[in-house]
Amino acid sequence: MKPVFVDRIGSLGTLVAAMACPVCWPLFATMGSSLGLGIFSPWEGIISNFVFPPFVVIAILGTILSFRSHKKRLPLVLGIVSGSLILFGFYVIWQLTLMYIGIFGLLISSVLGYLANKQQEKLCLN
Repeated sequence: MKPVFVDRIGSLGTLVAAMACPVCWPLFATMGSSLGLGIFSPWEGIISNFVFPPFVVIAILGTILSFRSHKKRLPLVLGIVSGSLILFGFYVIWQLTLMYIGIFGLLISSVLGYLANKQQEKLCLN
C-alpha cells in the first residue's frame, strides 16, 4: 500500500489545529467551538507554534508522495504553493489572509490528489 493518504492527514491536521486556536483564527472560531475544540484554548500557544507548522510540512510531503503515485501536476503545485503560503504567512509576515488561502488551498489539493489517485486506481484495474 502506498502512503498516498499522508496529504489528507496533513491538510486535516492543519485545519483542526487552526480551529483549535480561535483567538488566532477568527474565521474558524465558530466552527472550532461548535466542534468542541475550545477545550484546547489553554494550550493555544503550543498548538499554534508546535502543532500547526508540522502539520503543514506533513501536508506538503504528503502531496509530493501522492504525486509520485498519480503524476498529476495540479494537486502537487497547489499543495506546495499553499503550504509555502502558510509557512511564509506564519514565519515571515504574520498575514492571516495568506494563511487562510493556504489552508483552503491545501484542502483543495488533498481533494484533487484523492480524486487523481482514485482515477489512477481505476486505470490500473482495467
